[in-house]
Amino acid sequence: MFFYSNAYYALHAGGAQALTYRAAGTETEFPFAWPVFEIDGTETAAAPEDLTIADRRFLNDEIEQVTLRGSFGSGLTLTMELRLCRLTPFVRFRYLLSAGTSARLTKRGGERLVYLSWPGEKDAARTEIRLSEYDGPAHAYRLREIPAFVHEDELMGPMLTERRGDTAMLTAYEHGSMYPELFLCFARTGDGVAIRAVKGNYWDGQPLREQPFEGVWLQLGAVKGDEDALAKAYRTFQLRYCSLNKESRKPHVFYNTWAFQERNKFYNKQEYLSSMNQKRIEEEIGIAHRMGVDVFVIDTGWYRKTGDWETDAERFPGGMKHIHDLLEARGMKLGLWFAPPAAALSSDMLRKHPDDIRREGDETPRPHPVWDTEESYDMCLVSDYWESFADRLIELAETVGVRYFKWDAVDMFGCDRPDHFHGGESASARDRAENYSFRLGLYLSKVVDKLCAAVPDAIVDMDITEGSRYVGLGFLSSGKYFAVNNGPYYPNYDIQVPSDQWINIFVNPGPARGWICRKILGYDRWIPSVLMMTHYLPDDPAGSQLINLASLVLGQNGIWGDLPGVSEEGVKLFGEVLAVYKQVRDDVTAADPVVYGCPGDLFEVHEKINGATGRGLVSLFTGVGGTFRYRMTARPAGRPVIFGNAEITDGDNGVTIELKTDGAEAAIVFFTE
Repeated sequence: MFFYSNAYYALHAGGAQALTYRAAGTETEFPFAWPVFEIDGTETAAAPEDLTIADRRFLNDEIEQVTLRGSFGSGLTLTMELRLCRLTPFVRFRYLLSAGTSARLTKRGGERLVYLSWPGEKDAARTEIRLSEYDGPAHAYRLREIPAFVHEDELMGPMLTERRGDTAMLTAYEHGSMYPELFLCFARTGDGVAIRAVKGNYWDGQPLREQPFEGVWLQLGAVKGDEDALAKAYRTFQLRYCSLNKESRKPHVFYNTWAFQERNKFYNKQEYLSSMNQKRIEEEIGIAHRMGVDVFVIDTGWYRKTGDWETDAERFPGGMKHIHDLLEARGMKLGLWFAPPAAALSSDMLRKHPDDIRREGDETPRPHPVWDTEESYDMCLVSDYWESFADRLIELAETVGVRYFKWDAVDMFGCDRPDHFHGGESASARDRAENYSFRLGLYLSKVVDKLCAAVPDAIVDMDITEGSRYVGLGFLSSGKYFAVNNGPYYPNYDIQVPSDQWINIFVNPGPARGWICRKILGYDRWIPSVLMMTHYLPDDPAGSQLINLASLVLGQNGIWGDLPGVSEEGVKLFGEVLAVYKQVRDDVTAADPVVYGCPGDLFEVHEKINGATGRGLVSLFTGVGGTFRYRMTARPAGRPVIFGNAEITDGDNGVTIELKTDGAEAAIVFFTE
């Protein structure tokens, strides 16, 4: 038996229960049963009697990995990997199952794999926290908190909270998909709960000797207190102690070139890539530096062909290393756009991986143009291709200096080939297709983790601005999300537009884009906003710029626009505001959100003050003219720095901000000392 404790909990692993967890300062224990597999047609609880420590090492200064291994049944080996940290109440762990015999996973009764189960109390207060519900009007995903098991028997999650006396517990699984596309679920088991497989977790007949089972990472933790205390602890865990890839958690300010590429197409009747050239990018770099951008992201079209991801020498005669050097001289990092599945017809990557083209059924795969570049095939990342793609990213980081990798167009479906890593000839086409969709997310993390192991300051940001994306906790343990670019289109509102007209709605200056983009801040109670990047517009006039800045500094940190089109006054305003923001951005990132009102309300306030330092900011938004007052929850430190028409009074009852406006306006109040 293995025992571990810190200031937050005590944990036992092994014995009658797989894990027994008790939060510090409480008497409530949470026992978690061993996983249950169906092996050769028989349900088998994986309860090894000889569990021993096979390995124990620190992965960084904070996170320790303990590997436990034991045997059960006939030649079956169960491995439990635990990731532990003395600074958090949360534990990450996963199971791996292998065999030295011909044992196979089977599905005679459907997928009967149970990852985790625990007893409960009748009528226990439980809440499902759903991350992947798609909001049609916003054209974006959103977080929902729902009373558990009231409306559904199988919950998407991927997080579930439970109250027991003075203790609040959270369990979660690291995977993802758009609701209601369940691959795993929380299911009732009498008064208890189980995290179990729904589909795609393995294939019928999977041979455990040749193809061991690799489970998803699971999370559990508890605090003495209520759900608010649990949310605060979990948010800190996600920010600091969940991922080994620390750079993704830092509040950099990002700029992306795509907005003008799209404007140029529809406003100026040019091609998407007509502005993708060295002269234009050099001009934008100079302006971005003055505005305070940290990471300059060149969107699609910088490359000659997908797959090889070599710089287009005609568009960039100085090479991408020249662009990198310009950025580095100004204290900025280089970011580039990638479509991970794409490999052009004439690419060396396709020649190296001709059998890794994604295919479903007997239909011959068809290449397609990637924006205005050469036609490409969609490759299967659950094949040998994944490692070649990862190696190419590492090479670009080492030779060109890329540090930010924006991933786009990663759909979860579309491969049932028997010669990849998601089922062999003996598996049915359905099993292979579902296992591809299930394992795709695991392989996306493999790519990110291999890249970041070689390049520790790399960031991978995956675009989830469309449906059918891998949305959940799985990717967040390796990278971050690109949550909103354009937002909704006219067709989202059943408005028909001519085929040659730009169908994006929220592309103009003013408050409306902020209403859509700030909805993503609903994640911030549990998932730090720095992991849900959203882009705001820098366009004049100043009133619109301040609305966008007041939104951006709440942690989404993206700028999306036409920098040469911004006035000198506008560039200066961005520079001034972001210079102050950078003094407190680590505090803002660490701060739990306090929110008054909703995006689009007549009065909306976001308070982000670090309780440990008193530093941070308050962003205030109004929809109409008038005088609005807000008394802060926190007692901030130091003198305020104000942008907008706001005044501060400090009285016995707290700090009050008064905002006077003539219409839809915003103000930012920074507390920097």
